Amino acid sequence: LGDDDSEQQNVGTTLTALDMSYNVIREMEPVRFCPNLTELYLANNKIKVISGLENLTSLRKIDLGANRIRKMEFDQFANLTNLEDLWLGKNKIEKIEGLSNLKKLRRLDVQSNRLTSVENLTGVIDTLEELYLAHNGIEDEGAMQPTGLALTFAKLTTLDLSKNRLTSCKPFAHMTTLNELWISSNNIATFDDVAPISSLGTRDGACFTEVYLEHNPIYNDFEYRKRLKEMIPSLEQIDANLIAGDTSGRPAVSQMSPEAMVQQMRLLQEKAVKRAMQEKEQNANNQENK
Repeated sequence: LGDDDSEQQNVGTTLTALDMSYNVIREMEPVRFCPNLTELYLANNKIKVISGLENLTSLRKIDLGANRIRKMEFDQFANLTNLEDLWLGKNKIEKIEGLSNLKKLRRLDVQSNRLTSVENLTGVIDTLEELYLAHNGIEDEGAMQPTGLALTFAKLTTLDLSKNRLTSCKPFAHMTTLNELWISSNNIATFDDVAPISSLGTRDGACFTEVYLEHNPIYNDFEYRKRLKEMIPSLEQIDANLIAGDTSGRPAVSQMSPEAMVQQMRLLQEKAVKRAMQEKEQNANNQENK
């Protein structure tokens, strides 16, 4: 992102995608000279303030992960009515805000920040499909704020609150559209703590198929998977284990066709790679902050 002379301004008007990730950029204001951008990637830089986005109304994807951002600026997002993906993981954000005009937002990533509560999501209640909030400091109360996860989302299918400070599944009991719930590495200790989400798997038309609870105290129970499957009959996968059609909670490999097995293995591999990359980035970020 260089000087804003006329030649660079002309070049900027032709760009629809810009990727300047993994540099040492400290100031993003010059992106304003790229009014036709649909995708912007500035991850792994040294940006402290979101700027230059006010008039980039064609943007559909923004990745500002692994920077030093502390605030989600409303004035920067106010005109981004076509934005679908917003990735802000690995920053220093303490509060979710500024999203009220993002009427097409489908994916929001604010993991590895400094959140203690989830709020100000009312503006995306009808469109949000995936929400990633892992590696924060969110407790049960913070996960039950009236403008946050207490809302009734119309399309939310994937929710990740791994590595927070949860002790109960109560914040998710009303989320009837959920397919996947990631709450690994919290402090969920008993099956009574899981009971609030049992209705997601017993109701007519249940679509809740995957839950990730490893590295909670409950994970050490001898019949952990079996009891979860009994509580939530719709589950097809618990952690990395396929259990579809098997009330014992053991992987149901023999009941799958070869084609289905290959497809499932691909999905599991993709999720494993994603998790490994996230942990690698988190470790690198921790080293940088030392």
